[in-house]
Amino acid sequence: MDQLEQLSENLRVLLMRYDALREENDRLREANQSQRAEILRSHAELAELETQYSRLRLASAMTGTPEERDSARRRLTQLIAQIDHVIEVLRQ
Repeated sequence: MDQLEQLSENLRVLLMRYDALREENDRLREANQSQRAEILRSHAELAELETQYSRLRLASAMTGTPEERDSARRRLTQLIAQIDHVIEVLRQ
């Protein structure tokens, strides 16, 4: 009978540990999901900030010295040429 009681006690301890590990696993999954969502928000914010920075650089170049304006115009001309090329490729 003593072995049966010991087995029963071991089973009870294992079940308690299993429940605790399962709860911890659930908490970790939730934390992981939360971190993934935060990473996605951060990436979106970074992309928006990069876009704003690029616009600010372009605006600054337009209001800067004549050399900076010429450089900006050349860059815009290149970008427009690249866009035109992509449109032509897409039409084919």
